[in-house]
Amino acid sequence: MGKGISKEQMQEYKDTIKGKFDEKEIKHMYKLFHKAAPSGKMGKKEFKKYIEELAIFKKVDTQESYEQLFRGYDRDRDGTITFKEYLQYHLGIVFSTHDLFEIVFAMYDADGNGYIGREELVEVVTNSTRWMGDCDVESKDVQELIQAEVDKIVSFVDVNKDGQISKEELCAAAEKHPEILEKLKNLA
Repeated sequence: MGKGISKEQMQEYKDTIKGKFDEKEIKHMYKLFHKAAPSGKMGKKEFKKYIEELAIFKKVDTQESYEQLFRGYDRDRDGTITFKEYLQYHLGIVFSTHDLFEIVFAMYDADGNGYIGREELVEVVTNSTRWMGDCDVESKDVQELIQAEVDKIVSFVDVNKDGQISKEELCAAAEKHPEILEKLKNLA
């Protein structure tokens, strides 16, 4: 893939982001993406490097793979992120569109079975807490706080009380209380 964006590609990207970003912003994101993924596809290794170079997290573990974030970007779960998926992620996160629902669900649904289990919630919230670097996630107090937050989410969203959250349950909760997606986004 070349360094520039053709007119056809730009139009495709504009269609993807529904006019929410202008050409200058698209070009900036294109440059960031292709710096990390010159081939046009970002694998997990390139993604890890990309996230670490952004320096958005206070605490970086060399063993960390940022798997939950990768799932949010990798919409088709093929193990790579295309620029179009990259745009869709940013569209959803910035503008809280319907795409945000899909992004949040994918970040939490680690095994891809269509449900978010309690363990998956604990893992995502624990990882995010560790990345922010403000708390020792190994301490009993912090683990209890994380567990309490997960319990609140599950009790609120898991309508059929089967211990897991389906897409339908999360969608219904988000329709009544849109702030639930923002909360889950912020916890991820």
